[in-house]
Amino acid sequence: MKNIPYTNNAAYNAISHENRCNIEEEVEEILEHQLEACVGIFLTDNKESLPVFAPVGSCERVVSRKKSLRGDHTGARIVLTRDNYGHRATGLGGAGATKCEAIDIVAGSLSCAKEIKTGKTQSRANFAEDGARLYLTERGDVNAYFATAKSDTAGVYASSKFKSGVGLKSDHTLIIGRERVRILAGVSKYDNGERLVTGNEPAKPVIEIGATSSERHHPAVLGTNLVKYLKKVNEQMNKVNAKITNLEIAFLQYKLAMAKHQHIGAGTGAIVTFPDFIEAVPEFLEEVPRTINNITITVTEQYNKIVSDYSYFGMPEIGVEGAIDEKILSSTVYLGE
Repeated sequence: MKNIPYTNNAAYNAISHENRCNIEEEVEEILEHQLEACVGIFLTDNKESLPVFAPVGSCERVVSRKKSLRGDHTGARIVLTRDNYGHRATGLGGAGATKCEAIDIVAGSLSCAKEIKTGKTQSRANFAEDGARLYLTERGDVNAYFATAKSDTAGVYASSKFKSGVGLKSDHTLIIGRERVRILAGVSKYDNGERLVTGNEPAKPVIEIGATSSERHHPAVLGTNLVKYLKKVNEQMNKVNAKITNLEIAFLQYKLAMAKHQHIGAGTGAIVTFPDFIEAVPEFLEEVPRTINNITITVTEQYNKIVSDYSYFGMPEIGVEGAIDEKILSSTVYLGE
């Protein structure tokens, strides 16, 4: 067989490449003259034995890449069905419910199983062992179907039971936006608002980011507001340093003033008498207003700091969040431990 560079990544990792058409022409030529030797290569059919999707419910319509000799569906598949996550008794569809349409798109039936499964195995949906899946349900319980943990953090968990859901699962999941990627939660700005398929009003929107096993979550930090808060903390630290400096100067002045009013007394040896009270009182009275003023300023600044902290952190013990423009912790995005 002619050796052609069919693995030439450059031909398809560029917007345009001169080898792309040449490769396709050479592949076509080989297929035309040596088709029997091309088993599996160049996307020709092969004899691979894959698990069979069965049994098929009477309400289901299946589009599959291959069919077995008996006409069973194998390979990648799209199943138009009612809500279920395995055998025909699972989910709302298995319970006979209505208003629970579902679409299950799978590539790799049982490909995550410990042992290789062949056409001797028949399997319906297996959310644990199938390779890659996109599951859409009109009403179901996607959190239960994909076996994710329930968060113990207040305000994070919301049940998906009887609600519409989309589940996407694979070894690696890649989402690319050439200009932008948006991950949003909450109702959209439609006239007259939205509601859930249950008929209820949506709960508080929450975006949870973490492992499937995460049971504790922390509010994400709002970067801009955090920077504002750190700047204020830095200003307060500078003020504290200035007050400490002033305090040290005042203490030094106090010691100097005390030294002025001490003198050697009469008697055997060196006797130091106490400062003269009459001379010290005027200096004391002079410092009183200044000290009271400093105390007042300190109390006011401390009060303002407490108010500021409420703006940034809120009062979580009674469920009050911080100010919209200043709060540091998000009320929408939570990160798992």
